[in-house]
Amino acid sequence: MKRIAISLFVLVISALASMAVAQDVVYLKNGSIIKGSVLEIVPEQSLKIQTSDGSIFVYQMNEVERIQRDANKQQETGGSSEDYLKRGFRGLVDLGIHAGFGDAEDNLLVMPSFTVGYQINRFFYIGAGCSPTLALYDNEYNDEIETGFILPIYGAIRFDFVNAKVSPFLDTRVGYSVTDDCRGLYTYIGAGCRIKKLSLSAGYTFQRKEYLGHDYSFGYDGDYFRYFYDDYLDFGFAGVRIGLEF
Repeated sequence: MKRIAISLFVLVISALASMAVAQDVVYLKNGSIIKGSVLEIVPEQSLKIQTSDGSIFVYQMNEVERIQRDANKQQETGGSSEDYLKRGFRGLVDLGIHAGFGDAEDNLLVMPSFTVGYQINRFFYIGAGCSPTLALYDNEYNDEIETGFILPIYGAIRFDFVNAKVSPFLDTRVGYSVTDDCRGLYTYIGAGCRIKKLSLSAGYTFQRKEYLGHDYSFGYDGDYFRYFYDDYLDFGFAGVRIGLEF
């Protein structure tokens, strides 16, 4: 199970790296070529582009010969820009596969997630959701695979770097798992790339498992009594997610 998750993780990282290399290309009538990310196009007026070093340039449309978008799709001069992240309600559905390490080395999480929220502006999104999770782990006594159920309920913040068809993003979630199999703090932080309504990301999941521990205390007369105390275990997982927005 762990090998499959690691292979998926490497595959997603490679895909995200190739997406990051993609750029918009602006060809000017004076022969100059500008590569970067087109931030804004005002039809028949101006174009704004940000280069890889963070510099932002603005050109009048009568200076532009043509625009080649990152997906090898050309947009001719005078074309209109599209607002991909409009203010309003927005839903996210994704499926994650996360492999454990450290104390959770033999664990695998299958994590569908459902998030609803509000797009505050072109870059920030806040929401809340839940992730009914199937936990698979090896029984250390008989080497059989056993299952458990985890249900994190969380708040989410997402930041899209550009308001375009293809945009890198950061995704953070903080909440609490509420099932008998696992109760405790849940957090997730990931980075990925959105292509219109499809997203691909990789990230780290932290899950705390609270439980009631016990021990024994012996008296001078040889008697003993059992006492209980609150304790916890912390687990870390790395994995990949594929999602759809609506």
